[in-house]
Amino acid sequence: MRDVESVPTAASRGGASRPGAFQASASMVEAGFFCWEIATGEIACDPHTLALHGMPTDGPSDISDFLASVHESDLVDVRDALTLIAKSCGNYQIEYRVTSGDGRQRSLEARGRVLPGTDGQPARMVGVVMDTTAVHERHEAERRRFHERATRDRWMRELTAALAVAVTVKDIMAAAQAGLRTFGAEALTVVAPEGKRLTVVASCTDDEQSEESTPVLDATARTLVEESLKRRAPVLVGSADALTTGYPHLAPLAPPTPQAWAALPLTDSRGRVSACLVSFPEPQEFQPEERALLVAAIGLLSQSLERAGMYESEHALATELQRGMLPRGPLAVPGVTIAARYQAATSGMWIGGDWYDAISLPGGGVALVIGDVQGHSVHAASLMGRLRTAVHAYANEGHPPAAVLERTNRLLAELNTDPDRALFATCCYLALDPSDGTLQVCRAGHPAPALVAPRKRPRLLKVPGGLPLGIDREQQYPTTRLSIAPGSVLALTTDGLLEAVNKDIDQGTERFLKGLRGACAADLENVVDGLLAGTRKAHGPGDDVAVLLARLDPPARRR
Repeated sequence: MRDVESVPTAASRGGASRPGAFQASASMVEAGFFCWEIATGEIACDPHTLALHGMPTDGPSDISDFLASVHESDLVDVRDALTLIAKSCGNYQIEYRVTSGDGRQRSLEARGRVLPGTDGQPARMVGVVMDTTAVHERHEAERRRFHERATRDRWMRELTAALAVAVTVKDIMAAAQAGLRTFGAEALTVVAPEGKRLTVVASCTDDEQSEESTPVLDATARTLVEESLKRRAPVLVGSADALTTGYPHLAPLAPPTPQAWAALPLTDSRGRVSACLVSFPEPQEFQPEERALLVAAIGLLSQSLERAGMYESEHALATELQRGMLPRGPLAVPGVTIAARYQAATSGMWIGGDWYDAISLPGGGVALVIGDVQGHSVHAASLMGRLRTAVHAYANEGHPPAAVLERTNRLLAELNTDPDRALFATCCYLALDPSDGTLQVCRAGHPAPALVAPRKRPRLLKVPGGLPLGIDREQQYPTTRLSIAPGSVLALTTDGLLEAVNKDIDQGTERFLKGLRGACAADLENVVDGLLAGTRKAHGPGDDVAVLLARLDPPARRR
């Protein structure tokens, strides 16, 4: 509702008996005329205006009859506008809605001029009433189209960003699911031909709460997918009637929903063809712009699915390689309870150079080892395997901790002959005698181990160390000797755990020690799970994490 100055007077008092045409907003609209006597409230209108407002045509009408027809949402604004109009002469414009006799809501616009009486005060308002319903509907349709276009453009940007970082089929379909409602679709299914059979590769629906299950291709889906694969072109069916017209044999088989379908071929980099079927719960017109956007979105999806397939194959290979280099099965040595875990980085080939080990020593003790080779690659993993084997061999020969690290350091220095491929490694080596709790610790650039003694707070051991392995061939490593009480827990980890939160090693160390509280009496497997919780990132490479916890069993438990 608004008042506007300098609106030309469209009619004089009395008006015309038939509605005419009025040019408003560059559109032809039907118009009628009115005259409102402000003092008496009487309104005189042509039949068209009376019909628009549902007022009687065979008798006098007043301002209350007019207000009775105004939509309740606009009534307060119209009353305020009439109060303003009755106070001064001039040109006015009012926009409001009414409910016509056929029950349809219509938008109207009244433009008029308030004329003075003999006393100079506002006496009557004369003007024209225009039915602007069609104009408003067209503007609303245009606004809706602009909004839909902007929404789809935004979703395409979001989809592109999500697919750029998605590395699994599950991640990709989650990104696709977010766009189904944007297109007004209800389901998406990727289908690949295998011989004479069609196999569902991946699927999603717009219902985020629905349980994931492999859909069964019905006759309609199978027919449209086969047609798209045969023609190597999109097959778009905008309604159930169009389906039965184009494919009469499906008429008795067509389900009540969906009501529209789009089958689009997908071709990967090797020339293999599959198809994507998108179904809609409502009929679709498939305008050229919508078709182009749909084809582009499905093209991005196809490329991501191919990349995900390659990634998952590489991941399976890398995982087997990693498993082959880490200890097989749970670590078990007499007198010590051990829990250990390796968690790979969150992207790439999921393979790196972190490792752990527990080695039974010739003298009856146990060596607890944790290490981290620089980088995340097959080269780093293979080097990790060689170092782990070397540490194991030197330990079995009966060498003390310092000698084990010094020999391993010389080996790595000799392997680093190519400066472009040279890598270094950190390592922490602990030799524990379960019979009396004697502990010897050596560090080569690795984070210090933590100790949790019964009824005491977890703390880092103050252990001097040397350079990482592979840097200085003649490096020597000091040994720290101490004794721990039965029930104590030793905790070793790599920097991937300590830097998992904001890359802040101080915060990570505090979190690490906090997670070890109560470890002396807890299930060590649960403690490890708690330490690893929250370290995986939704996106980004992250870092490998290795954790090893060892509790010195009390004498009674050893027996």
